Amino acid sequence: MPFLPYYDHIDPGQGGSSMVIPEWPRPVLDRPHVFMCPVCRESFPSYEDRFQHRFEAHPYQRPLLVLGAHEVNTPRFVVTTALSPEQIRPVNAATCRLDGKTVTARMLAQRLAEARSGFFKVELTGAEGKITVSYEISIEIASDSHASLVEQEFARLYSPGVVSVASISAFIRAASDARTARRYVDGLAAYLYGILAKDQRGETTLSQEQGRARLNEAGQTLSEIDRPLAAVVAGIVSFQSNAFSRNERLAPVPRLRSAMRWFDSVRTNARMVAVDRADSPTTPNARVLLDSATDEILAWMDMPPDRLSGHAKQIAKRSQQDDWLPEDRIKAKVLLAAIHESEGDAAQAGKVAREFRHDPVFSRLAERLISSEKESPA
Repeated sequence: MPFLPYYDHIDPGQGGSSMVIPEWPRPVLDRPHVFMCPVCRESFPSYEDRFQHRFEAHPYQRPLLVLGAHEVNTPRFVVTTALSPEQIRPVNAATCRLDGKTVTARMLAQRLAEARSGFFKVELTGAEGKITVSYEISIEIASDSHASLVEQEFARLYSPGVVSVASISAFIRAASDARTARRYVDGLAAYLYGILAKDQRGETTLSQEQGRARLNEAGQTLSEIDRPLAAVVAGIVSFQSNAFSRNERLAPVPRLRSAMRWFDSVRTNARMVAVDRADSPTTPNARVLLDSATDEILAWMDMPPDRLSGHAKQIAKRSQQDDWLPEDRIKAKVLLAAIHESEGDAAQAGKVAREFRHDPVFSRLAERLISSEKESPA
């Protein structure tokens, strides 16, 4: 077994004798080592204690870019609405870099606000250079003339009376001259393809699930565009996906806004309330294609309570219909439960509620209706 011998004596050579290596004197520590926080100067007995204090009491703040009402939390972000320099704010950033060049926060805001198109790389570094966050900002702000052209061509879809894959392709071609509004065109086209796929009509080859993906894409894209038509279409997608709280920009379509507010109130309060119907609905600038399920649900929502009760069997049938997506079947079940409760039939309301008991949107309502069923006299 190999080993390394250790000698504590050294032969000085010609002297013929050995020399003892003297031991180095050990320092006498008359006080314990102290670890001091570089921020608040508080002392700690160990490195581990100081480390824990440093990141609990004085965490490094992550830089953040704020564009308008959005806190940018993704590496890539598209700006579709013109912003003023005051709406562009780097937060917790000690250093700003734009396309590789160091700039002040004010210069960064000015450069981004002036641009109407282009691709920019923004890097923000926090205090002491500890954290750096990078963003890729694509600015795609449509001119008014190009946005108007897109909306005019969208309205032409209804002239023949039928929307199909061929007519959507024609819309895309007709709007190709609107170079600065391509994102607007993409969002509207995704919505139209999604509607055809959801209803399985118009010669579409997309499945319903593929259509759902197109609708989600359309909702995300159009929610970022500050145009009335974009707001309406994004609102329809929110209604389809049971995201009822997103109803702020739906004044041009009272029918949809009333339905959104009703379902949102039911969701938050777990109570059925009267539908808030508009006395004098405004006339929209353009018609927007609806899928058959959304159109039928909105028609039910427009009915007074006595007429709605007469459609209970139809609503019950739709709530079990396989070609309706789950989100639409849930809305039908909630309406059916509301009809039964308004008629004083707690047992039937509770029975329907059991079918959406585990729905993340209406679970509170279901629990209340089920509890009322148990408490009602047999």
